[in-house]
Amino acid sequence: MNDQNGSAASGLLVGIIIGAAAGAALALLLAPASGEETRRRLGETAKKLGGEGKRRFDDLRDAAQDRVSEVKDAVRAGRDAYREARTSTPTQQREPSVGS
Repeated sequence: MNDQNGSAASGLLVGIIIGAAAGAALALLLAPASGEETRRRLGETAKKLGGEGKRRFDDLRDAAQDRVSEVKDAVRAGRDAYREARTSTPTQQREPSVGS
């Protein structure tokens, strides 16, 4: 359920960012300014949003790499525990199964 909450929060955040970008672009386009000034403002806004998007992407990539590392460690620990259990209990010392 925690993953669902994280997905919903991520979706909400993306929606807010897209809405803010669209609102900023419309405000610049509808504001009384020269074409050159409007283009300059749009360029600055695009750079800011691009930088923010890159930062968020990098954060998500780092989080994903951390998750992958955690899963690899868990799989490795499980595999090692399985191997240890298999080698520490010789077949001759195991209890007979029911029906033997």
